[in-house]
Amino acid sequence: MIFPKTNSAAFSLALSISAFKTLPTIVAEDSCTSIDYITCIKTASPPTLDASDISDWDGVEVFESPLTGALTSKMYTAGNMKIQCVYDATDIYFLYQIPGKYMFDITDNKKCASVASMFQMGEKATFFNMGGCPLSEAVNCDAVPEGCAPYAVDIGAHWELKTTERGVMYGPNEATGNDLIANKDDEFAVGPYCRVDDNFGTSPGNEWSGAWDFTGNATDGAEGYYIFETSRSLTTPSPETDVQLTPGTEVNFGVSFWDPFETAAGWTDAGHVVTGCSEDWVGLRLVDENGDATPVFDDVGGEEESAEPMPMESGTDGMETASSSTPAPSGAASIIAGAAFTFVASIFAACVVFEAIAIV
Repeated sequence: MIFPKTNSAAFSLALSISAFKTLPTIVAEDSCTSIDYITCIKTASPPTLDASDISDWDGVEVFESPLTGALTSKMYTAGNMKIQCVYDATDIYFLYQIPGKYMFDITDNKKCASVASMFQMGEKATFFNMGGCPLSEAVNCDAVPEGCAPYAVDIGAHWELKTTERGVMYGPNEATGNDLIANKDDEFAVGPYCRVDDNFGTSPGNEWSGAWDFTGNATDGAEGYYIFETSRSLTTPSPETDVQLTPGTEVNFGVSFWDPFETAAGWTDAGHVVTGCSEDWVGLRLVDENGDATPVFDDVGGEEESAEPMPMESGTDGMETASSSTPAPSGAASIIAGAAFTFVASIFAACVVFEAIAIV
C-alpha cells in the first residue's frame, strides 16, 4: 500500500510521539534500608544457650534488620530478623530471631533452616561476594591465593541442622573448623570460589557453640520464629582465620539465612537472604564501659575492585560458590533497557519523518 507523502509523515510522527509518551516508569521492585550497627554490651550474667527460654535476654537492646536476597535484593516477605548481642570477659553471645515457616527433615539439610555469620578481616573485604578478591575468581582453593589476604572474611557458625535437635546446645571442637556432629562449621573465605574450613594456622579449630529452636508448632508449615543462640570466644588461637574481638572496637558483620520453603525441594545455595540490603556490612559495636567503640576499619568494606558480580551455584555444603555464567538482568534493568531502546527508536523515527518532509 502506498500512502500520500503528507499522510505518511503525519502517521510516522504520531507513532514516534506515542512511543515516547508511553515510556514505562522506572520503579524499584523492593525498597530496603539497612541498619548501620548493632550494639553489643558487656554482661555479668551471660545467657544459657538453649534457644528454648530466651528470657535471659530481657533488657538487651533488640536490633531489627530487613533481609534481602543475596543476589536478587528481593525482600524476604516473612519479616525482619531480630538481633541481640552481649559479651563477657571471654565470649560473645548472639540471639537471632528469624520469622518463617517450620520445616525439618533429618535426611536433607535443604529442608531445614540454615544460618551463618560473617565478619570482615581484611581491609578490602566486601560483604557482597564473601570478601570479593578478584584473584580468587574461578579458583577452587585449598588455601588463600597469594594477594588475597586483604579480602579475608571469617564465616562463623555456618549451621545446617539435619543432625541436630531443638533446644540442645552443641559445643566447639578442636583441630578443625568442620563440626562433624552438629555441622555448625567455622570457615573463612576470600571469595565465593575460595571458602574453606578453619583448618589452617598454628592452632585451627571451631570455637562456636550454639542451640536452636522454633516458637511455633513443630509441624511443617507452622508459622513462628526460628531461634538461634550462638557464642564464640572473643579471641581464638587462629588469628589467621578468625576475627579477634576486642571490647571497645567495632567490626563489620553480617548474617545469612536459608529458608527451607524457598523452593519445593528446599533452599538453594544462592537463594539465601542477608542483612545489609544485600551489599553492606553492619557494624558490630562491642562497647566498653563508657559506651564507646572505635571502628577497626575507616571504610566499610573498602572499595569493590571486582565490578562484575559473580553469580552463584551450588557449593559443597550450602554456602554459595560462583559460576561463570552471566545472570539475567533484573526487572528494573530490563525496564531501563527497554525504555532506552524505545526512546532512541522514537527519536530516530522522528528524524526520518522530518527528513522526509524536508525532501518533499
